[in-house]
Amino acid sequence: MRVLFLPMAWPSHYYPMVPLAWAFRGAGHDVRVAAQSTAVEAVTASGLPAVPVGGSYDLMAGLAQVNEAVRRQGGQLPSSFQALRELPPAELRRFIELRTAPHVHAAEAMADDLAALLRVWRPDLVVADPMVLVAPLVAELAGARLVRHLWGPQVPSLLGSPGAGAPVDQWPEDLRKLFDRFGAEVREEYSSGTVDPTPDSLQSQTVPLRQASRYVPYNGPGEVPDWLLHPAERPRVGMSWTTANRVQLGADSSPVRDTVRALSALDAEIVLTVRAADRPGLGELPERVRVVAEVPLQLLMPSCVVAVHHGGAGSMLTAACFGVPQVIVPQAPDQMLNAERLAAAGAGVTLPAEAAAPEAVLAAVDGMLTEDRWAAGAARLADEIAGQPAPAQVVAELSAER
Repeated sequence: MRVLFLPMAWPSHYYPMVPLAWAFRGAGHDVRVAAQSTAVEAVTASGLPAVPVGGSYDLMAGLAQVNEAVRRQGGQLPSSFQALRELPPAELRRFIELRTAPHVHAAEAMADDLAALLRVWRPDLVVADPMVLVAPLVAELAGARLVRHLWGPQVPSLLGSPGAGAPVDQWPEDLRKLFDRFGAEVREEYSSGTVDPTPDSLQSQTVPLRQASRYVPYNGPGEVPDWLLHPAERPRVGMSWTTANRVQLGADSSPVRDTVRALSALDAEIVLTVRAADRPGLGELPERVRVVAEVPLQLLMPSCVVAVHHGGAGSMLTAACFGVPQVIVPQAPDQMLNAERLAAAGAGVTLPAEAAAPEAVLAAVDGMLTEDRWAAGAARLADEIAGQPAPAQVVAELSAER
């Protein structure tokens, strides 16, 4: 069987797909990953063949431009889906239109390249991120089944994606025109199922045609550093921050430096993971803070007793998989959703950005180091994740549906 994966153009959206893609490959199927330039390196680094598409448009830059336009007009970026729900209807529609437009532009940029791929390599199955709006078109042109692949808790239906349940009359006009150009039918739903790596206790709503899948941590390639081969001398607190926040929200969105300095007051080893390019911007940090570049979270988390991060689904699920309690400082609606679900499961604390002064993060981490209930809640969540079907089982299910 030929299987085409279509991730959104950012590594953190691709990483959750990697275990399933390799499970298909290991079962003998022909796998390819079509991605825009900002994700191509992540694909090749994972050992899978990449098909570069849509190189004429930078999705992440487009999203950043939308956010900047909102700020210039005196508006505020909603920090939660509840804040979105409270917007006046006209303002909510406008915000959704603005946020959807870059994804439509990405679909337009990718369509011709993907059509060219189909002329020489036609998939039987398309596995796509819900935000890749060209995916239903590709499946239609190929005559292939379409399966969505979630990256974490499903976002509320008020942001329903075209082709994934949104009424046709709510589709962006340019996206309808793109489907018309290729002679493809426009309809509400195209997928025959949804692969969901989120355990039930963290999922935010019912997922139609859900195929549960165990979350297998993959946060990129890397070497195991020597210090991880030895037991930590003090409790280890792992901290990471997404580069997506910086790309979309701006350089001032990262509270890393002040928070790390506050955490250094603990009788603990603080390990901060960063991109090598971001290290100079942190300046001088206390001696007991270990700053490491390009160490994937799946290598660090097993040795940690607490995790501190922004609330991205990959960070949350990786820490959860290893039974690590978490302090989350969300800065965007999807991150707030993740944080709220984790807190409801008894495995973490949510500190909204306005309440996340370094001293508050310090107090939350200190509480996790001294109260057993957090470790117990995180252990229950890890057991739940381990009980989900392995990617190989998901491959067997999807292959049987041919």
